[in-house]
Amino acid sequence: MSWRHWLTDARTGMIVRPIDIPSFAWTMSIGDFGFTTTAKNLGEADVSNLTLPWSQFDEYDDAGVLVHRATPAELNHMLGMGRRALCSSWVYEGVADLRGTPILWGALGDREDSWLDVTFPLYSPMTLMGSRYAIRDGAFQDGRSTDTVSWTGLSLRGLASNLIDLAVNGKNGGALPFDCTYINEPGSHQRTDYKAWNVQNLDVKSLLTNIANVQGGPDMTFRPYWSDGSHVRVRHLAGSDADIYLDTDHAPLALNSFPGGGSLEELKISYATPIQRVYATGAGTDESVVTAIAEDLSQVTGSVDPPILRETAYSDTDAANVADLKPKALSVLDANKHTMMQLTGSIDVNDTDTAGRPMHPLGSFWPGQACEISVTGHRTLPDGTYTTRLMEMSGDQSSKVALKFDVMDAPF
Repeated sequence: MSWRHWLTDARTGMIVRPIDIPSFAWTMSIGDFGFTTTAKNLGEADVSNLTLPWSQFDEYDDAGVLVHRATPAELNHMLGMGRRALCSSWVYEGVADLRGTPILWGALGDREDSWLDVTFPLYSPMTLMGSRYAIRDGAFQDGRSTDTVSWTGLSLRGLASNLIDLAVNGKNGGALPFDCTYINEPGSHQRTDYKAWNVQNLDVKSLLTNIANVQGGPDMTFRPYWSDGSHVRVRHLAGSDADIYLDTDHAPLALNSFPGGGSLEELKISYATPIQRVYATGAGTDESVVTAIAEDLSQVTGSVDPPILRETAYSDTDAANVADLKPKALSVLDANKHTMMQLTGSIDVNDTDTAGRPMHPLGSFWPGQACEISVTGHRTLPDGTYTTRLMEMSGDQSSKVALKFDVMDAPF
């Protein structure tokens, strides 16, 4: 049971060759992921970097003797910037495909060569969408550009898939191995304001993020899969208008934790202190700024052992009047007026059942999935089963995976 890694063509997903990455770290949230090997200072701290020794691209016989040292021309062809991608898969007993279950796919970016190795930033599918714009080819011109991209009568994930389709298949030379799963899916939503002259605000990553973040917006992610014996592709997946969460057709991930054992190890519980008052600001400047207040002081004025007062500020420059701003302030208050808790822990994806089969192999659960966590014997958390969602998972080259779950009301 282990990781396997594949160098692939970034445009078609065709497998180029397997590669070995002995030491790395990865993290995955609902909508994005990161992957890091040897740290190199290539810019932003949150950019994923992949470092490979040059020997990785040479050829050796079964005894480990070098039989061909890759030439500069071969290396530059194999590692052409923007031409290759990395697919990482998890192999375990009983996996359907011996190549493993694909978990991560990302394109290799601008490289940095040293005497010993080569380093790339690794661009996730969502990051790649940040360098594509919702502009039709030929619609942006010298002089003035007045074209508008618009859709009506679609689901939110239909709008998202149409954006991805425009960014990939609607661009000359824009090919990526992406499945735009919900193209033109009908619904009650529209987008009629993607105006070419506003290109600075039309990168597709931002537009997808906006769709996911509207009220009732769906969870959204990209997941790789083997499309045939020699190619990997990446599906765009999203919750529906009726059910915004991912993987609702899957059984909840069932975990348990008790003193000294359980499938969820290293259980920790983080708490957030309640907030009683929200000061909200909306559109406008200086004295004309729209304001609204939301408060519930019952905890600090009406209880026998009151907590201290805590206030916060909220801003939404799109809220043009109090009628728009007040519900958002109330929503912020409602989400924070109780003591909240968040569970974290880790699992070993190599743990097996009585038949020797892995209980929770990578690829059988994903961020966004519902979880039921049974806790017994904790000093402060009452015994019971806590229903939540998996929000983030991370790990390294080992089988240990750290899990972070969604926040929930504390049971006190």
